[in-house]
Amino acid sequence: MPIEDLLLSGVNLMILGMGIVFTFLLVLVFAMKGMSKLALMVSERQGTVEAHSAQAMAAGNQAQTGIRGDLIAVISAAVNQYRSTHH
Repeated sequence: MPIEDLLLSGVNLMILGMGIVFTFLLVLVFAMKGMSKLALMVSERQGTVEAHSAQAMAAGNQAQTGIRGDLIAVISAAVNQYRSTHH
């Protein structure tokens, strides 16, 4: 078998493989975009109920535990500064 035929077969196989991979990735991108839009629609429908219950739960937890929000913010800032200087 001449070398030209082997090279041509190799190029054909490469183009076929790259075309299959490209098609798969294209389908994957559109599927992910569709799933993202679906998730946003579902979360918007349920988001109002969850947001109100989360706010009520946060207020209830602060009243029960006595933890102040400003104290948590100060501790978080200190931890972030420590990590940025010692990392």
